Amino acid sequence: MRAALAADAYLSAALAFLFAVGDAFACGYCIEDRVAAVYDHAIVVRALERRHEVAFLAIEGALPAGGDLRRSIESAIGATPGVDRSTARVSLEGSSLSFAYDPRKPGLGPVLRAIEKTLAARGLSLSILRVINDAPAPGKAGRSLELRAPQP
Repeated sequence: MRAALAADAYLSAALAFLFAVGDAFACGYCIEDRVAAVYDHAIVVRALERRHEVAFLAIEGALPAGGDLRRSIESAIGATPGVDRSTARVSLEGSSLSFAYDPRKPGLGPVLRAIEKTLAARGLSLSILRVINDAPAPGKAGRSLELRAPQP
């Protein structure tokens, strides 16, 4: 009897572990992987020199393979007022994109809304992964690199 209970307890613990591990692997790409897929150091440096920001965004929705979609998204980003020319980077494999923009005109909100209008026709949307800027950190003197993640 005692051996049967021990075997049941062992089996239950093993099943619980397998279910927990399955959930851990089902989360998809992590933020760092998505950012790395579209990170371009030259764009970041150039943007910070101009006091611009670089936004890294996740593309949400079913992404068909093919260069046409990537080029279409890059064109939509490039045509958006406030986005720095030739800074759009898109990774369909990483489900992410990035671009540099001037935060003073028109700012990230209007830029995202303009890009999402184009993506919505394809059933896609965006969510912010990170924004890199060169603003001083709160309570700190001088310039520092700030990575902002979306706030809950």
